[in-house]
Amino acid sequence: MRADKGETMLDLVGDIGGTNCRFALMRGGVLDHSSQRSYANADFPAPTDAVQHYLSEMRVTKLRRACLGVAGPVQQGRARLTNYPWTISEMDLATCCGAADVRLMNDLQAQGYALHDLVGGVSIVDAVAHPAPNATRMLVAIGTGMNVAVAHSLDGRVFVPPSESGHIALPVQDETDLAFARFVQAELGHCPVEAALSGAGLARLWRFFGGPDQAEGTDVIAACGAGDKAAEQAVQRQVLVLARYCADLGLVHLPFGGIYLSGSVGWALAPWLETFGFVSAFQRPGPYQPLHRAMPVSIAPRIELGLAGCAAWIAQAC
Repeated sequence: MRADKGETMLDLVGDIGGTNCRFALMRGGVLDHSSQRSYANADFPAPTDAVQHYLSEMRVTKLRRACLGVAGPVQQGRARLTNYPWTISEMDLATCCGAADVRLMNDLQAQGYALHDLVGGVSIVDAVAHPAPNATRMLVAIGTGMNVAVAHSLDGRVFVPPSESGHIALPVQDETDLAFARFVQAELGHCPVEAALSGAGLARLWRFFGGPDQAEGTDVIAACGAGDKAAEQAVQRQVLVLARYCADLGLVHLPFGGIYLSGSVGWALAPWLETFGFVSAFQRPGPYQPLHRAMPVSIAPRIELGLAGCAAWIAQAC
């Protein structure tokens, strides 16, 4: 769809999560932060209704492109949210917004497209060498669930493959891991790493170490800060699992451009990473320790990575 002469073309970017959906516009290829809006999923019967409401509120009648990150796997242009009863397809999106060029991708995949433009953040592990600007980067996001995005720079363009890395098997390296894996297996019937690395996972770890049955991840962090021993054990174990997980994936993807931790739980863990030995567990002894020492690890800044990543994807698609 072409704009009239002199008209600034608009693109739609969005992030559809399990609780809220967020949208913004790109004007002339630049993300307009003032156009960002957030809505509760519960206020709309379908995601396309939320899109149409946003476009109506912003008085937008013409779009060039639309790119949305969705909190669930995308297959053949169709997505089903993992933690909310919504489905959406690229055909649905094109119909409701009128854009000729549309793209759906997993929300972490979308966030990955923002990594090579990312600035700021708090360093946790400093690499022994300064990372090259075009080196591979990896985002580990821990919140309601967890997933990973790996961003590769290829001839000046960024490529982020889709992933469902939160559902790989929980790594087991000691007797406590083994006992917790059996605890998870009895509860869930399977044992993904997300069973430990998520808000629900942190509450599950607290129960495992003797904490209460009804708790949220935020409760565990608060109890840890107040000196609750079972909560301290839970947070320490989550930090240990996170460090091992990052170390394993670091060897798979070699993200010498940096590993970034994000998400509500990832940010909440930040003050405890040094206390509970993240660095020593990440830079574990062995012949590949020099590789881990070459990977900087940082807490990602608290920005809307999903919107920024969708904008980056559109910018390089133009």
